[in-house]
Amino acid sequence: MIYKAHLVVLSFFFFLVIKVNAQNIIVKNAPASSATDISLVSYKTTAPVIIDEDEYPTVKLVAGFFTDDVKRVTGSMPRIGGLDAAASEAIIVGTIGRSKLIDRLIAAKKVHNLEKIQGHWEASLWQIVVNPVPGVKKALVIIGSDRRGTAYGLLQLSRQIGVSPWYWWADVPTKQCKILTISVSKPTWDEPTIKYRGIFINDEDWGLNQWARNTFEKDLGSIGPKTYEKVFELMLRLRLNYLWPAMHEVTKEFGSIPENWQLAERYGIVTGTSHCEPMLYNNVHWDEKIRGKWNYSINRDTIYSTWQKTAMERGNGESVWTVGIRGIHDRGMEAPPNGISERINLVEEVLKDQRGLIKQYASKEWGKVAQCFVPYKEVLPIYDAGLKVPDDVTLIWVDDNFGYIRRLSSPQERERSGGSGLYWHLSYYGRPHSYTWINTTSPALMWEEFHKAWENQARNIWVINVGDIKPMELGIDYFSKLAWKPEAQQANAQPQFLKSFLTEHFNADLIPSLSELLTEFYRLGTVRKPELMDRDWAVSLSDQNASQLQSAYEMLMKKEKIIADRIPSEYKDAYTEMIGLPAKILTSTGLIFMHDRAKVYGLNQKENEAEIEKLKTFLEKQIDLFNNKTAGGKWRYMMPGTITGKNLPAWNSQVAWPWGEIRQPDTSRKSAEPEVIRPAGSANRQSGIGTAKWVTVPGLGNTGQAMALKPVSLNASWEPSDTSAPKLEYDFIANDRQTSVTIDFMPTFRIYPGMQLRVVVGLDNKQLSMIEVPGSNGKEDENGSNRNQGIRNNYVRSIIDLPQMSTGKHTLFIKAVDPGVVIDRISFLTKSIKH
Repeated sequence: MIYKAHLVVLSFFFFLVIKVNAQNIIVKNAPASSATDISLVSYKTTAPVIIDEDEYPTVKLVAGFFTDDVKRVTGSMPRIGGLDAAASEAIIVGTIGRSKLIDRLIAAKKVHNLEKIQGHWEASLWQIVVNPVPGVKKALVIIGSDRRGTAYGLLQLSRQIGVSPWYWWADVPTKQCKILTISVSKPTWDEPTIKYRGIFINDEDWGLNQWARNTFEKDLGSIGPKTYEKVFELMLRLRLNYLWPAMHEVTKEFGSIPENWQLAERYGIVTGTSHCEPMLYNNVHWDEKIRGKWNYSINRDTIYSTWQKTAMERGNGESVWTVGIRGIHDRGMEAPPNGISERINLVEEVLKDQRGLIKQYASKEWGKVAQCFVPYKEVLPIYDAGLKVPDDVTLIWVDDNFGYIRRLSSPQERERSGGSGLYWHLSYYGRPHSYTWINTTSPALMWEEFHKAWENQARNIWVINVGDIKPMELGIDYFSKLAWKPEAQQANAQPQFLKSFLTEHFNADLIPSLSELLTEFYRLGTVRKPELMDRDWAVSLSDQNASQLQSAYEMLMKKEKIIADRIPSEYKDAYTEMIGLPAKILTSTGLIFMHDRAKVYGLNQKENEAEIEKLKTFLEKQIDLFNNKTAGGKWRYMMPGTITGKNLPAWNSQVAWPWGEIRQPDTSRKSAEPEVIRPAGSANRQSGIGTAKWVTVPGLGNTGQAMALKPVSLNASWEPSDTSAPKLEYDFIANDRQTSVTIDFMPTFRIYPGMQLRVVVGLDNKQLSMIEVPGSNGKEDENGSNRNQGIRNNYVRSIIDLPQMSTGKHTLFIKAVDPGVVIDRISFLTKSIKH
């Protein structure tokens, strides 16, 4: 009987293997059973964490996080110490060149594959070592090439044992178990591809600052050290390393509180500042009455002395120094009125002075001092007109604020030693309309644009605008994975990410339903972000399109409710914060506008008015619950407290609510839908010679099946007559009526100035025309006629009249000419021939 009981127990443990990753590291909820196992926590013992006393403060700090994590999971707290803490089995952690203990293991040749990390940036190595030091029979040794490499190596183990990076920021619960065994079958290493991977906290007056000053940092009355300490921990757990801090007028400047940047140094976070805050100086409260204009051409000495003071104070930290100049607080640059050449001369003078200060005061402790130049908004034309940026400064290219990269480096710019990077938006406040409420930007779009940046050598610095951090959790999480290893992400990145994220954070039986919910959530968010909805948009929809949208919103709302009712109580807070509330906001807002559209057209006035009021009440209740009930009211003030008051309809950063609109819409814009609409991914055939091809990107575009031309490298170009170019073919049936075809492209830009973004369109193997993607030439900003609606709709449209053809089957083809084209859908519109 005892023998049988043992069999039952072993069988039980076998099925509780809880984590496996591609790095040969397995965490088991079962006793150690092989030479490659370390008993982190068993029934009798808890392995200590051994760290050299001279180790970096960042590593010591992270060791504390790790032992806290082990206690969260098992209830047992590992000791932290030097060799005095040694036990039969242990975890030994250290940085090459900083830890004497690790250096001795290396000298004794007990560590293998060291060349994979030594001298590399933020690299980690995991290995089981037998008899590493006296008193320890076996240890899991975690080695970092530098302080962050060591920290990441240990915190990845935290994630493996079941502690989410979002345990605090999204209240993700930790699964409990009493036994943890770590198995490392062979030496395993990892390192990032993108050097600086960062977030920009921005437009924080919407939520984060309101929350901090009213709840988390009431004494300071602003975002400050307590908040940033939580931000820094999250970044380390996500393997992010670079921060542009909050910079709005409501917030105390990051640089004005020494504890902020001292904490960043302790946490090993690289500090920086946004595109309008050069030299680590937060200029939002610059007093022009006292200090003069923020204009270097007439107030050089005052501005220079301010930068000098900042450089002296913060020169010892690890930073990326933003150089150049813009206006105060994201305003346009104040410069000589005489023209572009004077502006170029001014900025070149600024760059020379700034680099002199950096050379004089910035520490070389962390290697060559990193500098970046961000040609954002009015600065881009100055750069394109001939501004000379020093070769070792990283050029950070920008998107159009709506996710589409304006330009990347030319072949000549790719030779620069400073390389290039990317600044990109998950959240935006400004013209033509803001979106700072929820995150509907799909991982598929992030992959498409960032992978384009990767393929075109923008690989040094990636930073994303994340607004208030909440509720951008999924977007930030995906960015952290994408930036770590962009070359490992393929076109099916969105479904793969959703599966892995949901597996990590929710019950297994809910993963298929949650994945379907989020897939449709991102698709409908691509059709129209709730912040970009207005009456003109709703009224312009055809009856067919409006009916389909209303049905989709209703179905998603029902699906969300079914899932919400199934979520276990311990996961409800995390679900509400990351998935549930965003889905409710999107669906409720969409339905409000669909019912308002019906009202405008005089359909069932009373019924639609009642539905609108019902939806308003529902949405107001959900936001109230989020603020006051979720996580026990922890996130109060993170969302606006009311809808029908002034917060949402009065503030242009959010929805243009129909009950706040006075202007009557243009109802004459109502139009018929094409008879046949096909996702680009439904092509009947694809042809072409070579490695380039059209690839369906799941989750991309209005259809969720947009096709992107891959690769997007500069050598992927063809002459219009080239028969080897990648070609898509769509079969259709023609009748005796005139036919036109509509092609909806995603509003991407040409790769760099001087290039174009074109395709050839033909019928039955005969070329008809060559089309340039509307608005792709970079000659207009987001307020221009092509891009204004294009960025709201996430498509731009070309219409081609087809010649008269015989009744029956025909084939439309689209052939590649330039890299970077993304096709969302094809629509065939037929109409009677006029006699």
